[in-house]
Amino acid sequence: MTAAIRTIVSDLYHNRVRGVGPGFGLLASKGEKEWGVLSDNHHIERKASPAKFLLDMKNFSLVVDVDSADNNAANGSVLFFEENLTTVATINRDRRIVGGGGYSGCLYSVYRVGNGEYKCFHTARPGGVGVNSDQYVNLLRSYAAAQNWILIHEVPTVGEATVGGCVTVFILTRVSYTINPVMVRTVRLSLDAQGMSVRRQRWNTPG
Repeated sequence: MTAAIRTIVSDLYHNRVRGVGPGFGLLASKGEKEWGVLSDNHHIERKASPAKFLLDMKNFSLVVDVDSADNNAANGSVLFFEENLTTVATINRDRRIVGGGGYSGCLYSVYRVGNGEYKCFHTARPGGVGVNSDQYVNLLRSYAAAQNWILIHEVPTVGEATVGGCVTVFILTRVSYTINPVMVRTVRLSLDAQGMSVRRQRWNTPG
């Protein structure tokens, strides 16, 4: 079996790469290396870290290495999340992948922002009686419209982490710049406690 980062979305979707390697769940405890406020009024912050996405074909899994990935070694970014916020990581020709996990109930979205760049967002959707779960979703959509950003696709995670052995959701986006039109590819994996995918869905959208 062969697999390559350029086909990673397809390989994850078809279960040729069967999950995410051990240690990904610890990333949130490391803290982001790249941080900044995009819009206070819209509760949007940059919370990302450069990462090297690798394939471990011995274990048929995706490895996300943030410890040894400086800006030169990175081929992508990890997108972190936080309650009551939208968080963002950027895709460009140098870093063509964004991946993030531990998601449950959020909205993940990808926008084209110009100059060959795309922004990937994790938007918290709080629960509870009397709570507007779409509060931060609506703020992001309003901000994106004001910037004239183009929505590529939205990926919901509501209910995913409570069905069929799934304990968490992992999402990965890769932009294929070498074809015309550019293609934005996203896969959503429902992972079990061992990091293996029990359900998969993908979005392929011209960008």
